[in-house]
Amino acid sequence: MIKKNLKVIISFILILCALALPIVNAAEENQEATPISTETTNENGEANDTTTGTEEAEQTDVENTENTTTTEENFKQGDVYLTGADVTIDYIVDGNLFIVANNVTISSQIGGDAFIFANSVTVTETGYVFSNLFTTAANVDIKGVAYDLYAMSDTINITGYIYRDIKVSCNTLNMNGTIGRNAFVDCSNINFAQQSADVSEDNSTTIASQGIISGDLNYTAKEEISIPDGAVEGTVNFNKEEILSSNNIQAYLLSLGSFLVLTIVIWLLILWLAPKFNEKASNLATKKILPVIGLGILTPILLLVVSIILLLINITASVAALMFILLLALLIVSKSIFVIVANNLICNKLKIEKTIGIFGILIVSSIVVWALGLIPYVGTLISIIAVVLGLGVLVSSIILKDNKEKNTTKKQEK
Repeated sequence: MIKKNLKVIISFILILCALALPIVNAAEENQEATPISTETTNENGEANDTTTGTEEAEQTDVENTENTTTTEENFKQGDVYLTGADVTIDYIVDGNLFIVANNVTISSQIGGDAFIFANSVTVTETGYVFSNLFTTAANVDIKGVAYDLYAMSDTINITGYIYRDIKVSCNTLNMNGTIGRNAFVDCSNINFAQQSADVSEDNSTTIASQGIISGDLNYTAKEEISIPDGAVEGTVNFNKEEILSSNNIQAYLLSLGSFLVLTIVIWLLILWLAPKFNEKASNLATKKILPVIGLGILTPILLLVVSIILLLINITASVAALMFILLLALLIVSKSIFVIVANNLICNKLKIEKTIGIFGILIVSSIVVWALGLIPYVGTLISIIAVVLGLGVLVSSIILKDNKEKNTTKKQEK
């Protein structure tokens, strides 16, 4: 009965995914060893060193151990998870970096993405983020290098180099460095460092470079901002920030209300028809996140390709239309499923077991995800991630369920 109900839920909706990765803390042990040597005295009173070959080997092992310890301190292989008041990364991280702290300083190389939630974030001149830097902080100061920057902040200072794009929402952006491609900015002020020339006594000229955007600048603000000549090598696109009116407020409330109702209805259907599905989806989101992400990306692509192929065949045109409708329905409910799974994981962490408590957290989670989706540029990325994870968990649960049924059937046949 549960399996049949689960089929109804899965085909009518989708379930969840809250990205919770296991955190592993590694404890290092420092060992100190002292080589042993034995001295003897010959007939003339001279000291002879009688250290044995075994003792020399032990001394060599100690030296190798010290070198290994030094290497481990300067190099972390795999993902790193950190919390604290002040966090400084002065060692190489060959993986992704996850930090929740007050002040964060990066002065070394980060091989993957960096996800940082803090009051202030500083990438020093020796700091290098080889992939994306995602951060929410009051102040962000980029003096080193990052490939892409995604940030929500009050003040962002760029004196270093961003290889590709920035997508930021802030109050003030100070551009004293270089952006290799395009900038997507939602802000109140953009300040470019002005180009200046100093003539010395020997008539030599020193030119101070200004902030440069090598691609296009797309920004949203209340009023158009004056951009210095030569600061943007591409085109400048200005979008005036919409002022909230009664119509806009009504539209936002309607959007939020629709999202809340859809999420609550899906949650109630799951509790009614397949209460065990929440636990299964949570396990998928925490233990098999890579397959979940892969299926979340591939599923809409495959459905779209198959639908187009069927549409080209007149006989199967109606089937193609149904697949288009199915794809649209999956994309609509995936975001709600993501919220439900994320809510389950949050409640598990907080040890909230009562239904009324879970329902209250669900409403808060829905509002937060909906509000984040409204942030220009960054909100689009958050919405895409939510849809991919929600859809991925749904498809993964269908596949795993089918495999379990096959295994059960085989056992029964034996």
